[in-house]
Amino acid sequence: MRIHSDPRTEGIVVVVLRGEIDYACEEMLLRCLTSALSSSVRGIAIDLSKVSFWACSSVKVLLATRELAQRHGKTMSLRALSPIVRRVLELSESLHLFTTEPALASPHPDRRPATAAPSQTLAPAPPPPPAPDARASAYSSAGSAGTSSPSDSTGVPVGPA
Repeated sequence: MRIHSDPRTEGIVVVVLRGEIDYACEEMLLRCLTSALSSSVRGIAIDLSKVSFWACSSVKVLLATRELAQRHGKTMSLRALSPIVRRVLELSESLHLFTTEPALASPHPDRRPATAAPSQTLAPAPPPPPAPDARASAYSSAGSAGTSSPSDSTGVPVGPA
């Protein structure tokens, strides 16, 4: 967890979370968010872009922090939700309770953002499936007594005999 003030946010303390947020770290998370909120002039923004796991029970930490911010006349927003955080907030029907923001643009445009994926080389397309076995085609089209019967991929007739 990283906490910093960004001069572009004018009195908002930015809390950057990363990794797995689960029941085991909820107490520490609440203490950190409460501390950041207390030290802020206007409120906090929680960057969730690098969160890889978010326990449903951790939603209560966000709700408690939101309530505390409101009581003290401050703001609390969620910034750059990772897909897993967004999904948990949607499933818990609590996403609408929070102000959400996109991530701030990097203050160093010449640097690659930390969230950018490394360049990837595309793998060649897989080869097409092999043509059906000629023996299976002949068997299924010949059938018995010159009639056609359905067959499975091995050429063995299926259905009533």
